[in-house]
Formats: sequence, structure tokens, C-alpha cells
Amino acid sequence: MINHNIKKLNELIEFSSENINSKILAQNGNSMVILLAIKKEQVLSEHTSPVDAFVYVLDGEIEFSIKKDDISEKIENKYIIKKEEIFFFKANEKHIVLGKKDSKLLVVRT
Repeated sequence: MINHNIKKLNELIEFSSENINSKILAQNGNSMVILLAIKKEQVLSEHTSPVDAFVYVLDGEIEFSIKKDDISEKIENKYIIKKEEIFFFKANEKHIVLGKKDSKLLVVRT
């Protein structure tokens, strides 16, 4: 039985000074909806998404860095994504996320 209710995304996750908090809201195969809480200066280390995805900044500001290639340690592009902005990225792009401010994000892997 499904319980229907209305919640505010910002209230579904809290910050932690020790690590980045994450909560999977929905999952079906490689498709996922993930809520993240990243404190200022916390880093979500290099990783990829197996499918195209987007990040929506609910609150705060992040730096989203895309790596150039597998061989180089160089960053190809850095993007500053602010509150209520959305950023799309491709499957298998290596990327790093840095909290520029305390931030809550919604990541949707499509």
C-alpha cells in the first residue's frame, strides 16, 4: 500500500560535518533520483554516471568539474551551479563536485 504525502525536498536530508549525506529517492536499473547534502568545502570525489544525468541545486552553490580524459589529471571544464539552476551531463563523464556553499542537490540519472 502506498502512503501519499507531500514533503519538501530540502527537509528530506540534513547536513553532516563528517561526510556528504545522500538519499536515494527512487531507483529503476541505472535510473536513479538521489538527494545530496554537501557542506561548504566537502568534495564528492571523481566518479561517473552510467547514464545521462542532471543535477539541480535546491539550495547553495557547487563547482562541477569535468575531467579531460582518463590519462590526464587535468580538468577540462569547471561550472559553478547556483541555487535553482540545473546542469546536464553525459554518461561516463568523469566529474568531481565541490561544495562552494552548504548545498542540497537533486541528481537525476535518466
